[in-house]
Amino acid sequence: MVKVLEDNLKSALKYAFKLLGYRERSRKELYDRLVRKGFSQGVAEETVSYLEDRGFVDDAKLAEGLKRDAVERRHFGKRGVKACLVKRGISGDTADAVAGAEEEYTGTAQRLVEKRLRLLKGCGEETVKRRLWGLLARRGFSPDTIKTVMRSINLKEEL
Repeated sequence: MVKVLEDNLKSALKYAFKLLGYRERSRKELYDRLVRKGFSQGVAEETVSYLEDRGFVDDAKLAEGLKRDAVERRHFGKRGVKACLVKRGISGDTADAVAGAEEEYTGTAQRLVEKRLRLLKGCGEETVKRRLWGLLARRGFSPDTIKTVMRSINLKEEL
């Protein structure tokens, strides 16, 4: 019985390292993939704990990298960042801590608006306002951040 458990653990570790070779994964993602592959919950938990203890799985570090990607490349606001983190299996508490304060996202919203304004040339002022507001809301920016950014742009000059 012990030999079978050791073989299962070795197989689970081998599979987990294969998955981690493709990209970083959260604790939950790795656990779910191991269970889906057919390993018992106990073996999956022991494998993930082993990898976590040795630094191969680190949800906080992964969350920081995901936040950086969500803000810099995808132009997400705080709610968008939190949703992205939770979707990848990061706990709600860790996602809240990593997402930070709403004020950090004003610059990101400003850059997104400036980028999008180039595409909206020729549209009416009300149409531009409506589209920008919707874009920022979908990306997870708070109404206060959206108002601040919308006040800071001069649509008459931009259009």
